[in-house]
Amino acid sequence: MIEEYKNKIICGDCLEVMKQIPNKSIDLVLTDPPYGLPNEDFLQVKMALREMKRISKMQIVILDWRNPLTIKDGKYAELVWEYGWISGGRTKSNHFYPTHNTIHFLGENNFEFETKNGSIIKRQSGFSSPRQCSYAKKSGHPHEKPIKLMKYLIEHTKANTILDPFMGSGTTAVACKQLKRNFIGIEISPEYCKIAEKRINSTQPSLLDKEGGK
Repeated sequence: MIEEYKNKIICGDCLEVMKQIPNKSIDLVLTDPPYGLPNEDFLQVKMALREMKRISKMQIVILDWRNPLTIKDGKYAELVWEYGWISGGRTKSNHFYPTHNTIHFLGENNFEFETKNGSIIKRQSGFSSPRQCSYAKKSGHPHEKPIKLMKYLIEHTKANTILDPFMGSGTTAVACKQLKRNFIGIEISPEYCKIAEKRINSTQPSLLDKEGGK
């Protein structure tokens, strides 16, 4: 069953698709769940998180400060991605404006941490904010994550097959292809599925092997 999904984008409801995937058959789920949803859609996201835990050995979940998900069960680590000020952001001068996402690690502890930077991925070249991602300007996806961030998270694991059930415009799949890892993408929007396919088809694998590729 899992082989037919590898290195493909599946256009559909991730809950329905994940029901077809056997227990613990995915090495890693790496995803950035949507936020700002109506209550009924948010409940669907919570159900999807339970399915992710069932089908995968390890999960890495990126949460925006506006996402009301609370992750406790099975979590063994957390990183902060500091992306800096988002151009175009609006807030009152006496209010704080968050400039980070939290990254939650669940399941098997096989992430190879680099402790020299502590628990923060600091603002730096290539780890830009969602609105500043080069492809986001072309795709129109407002919450695209940097390829460099996704590669950083993937290459510090030994995962060979990575699933993103909220694929969006395909950044996780692009990162996997560059690192010569297998990907499975699920996306409910036909428009974003087409964008993801186009990005993947134009991506070349890194000349370095998957253990050393940056």
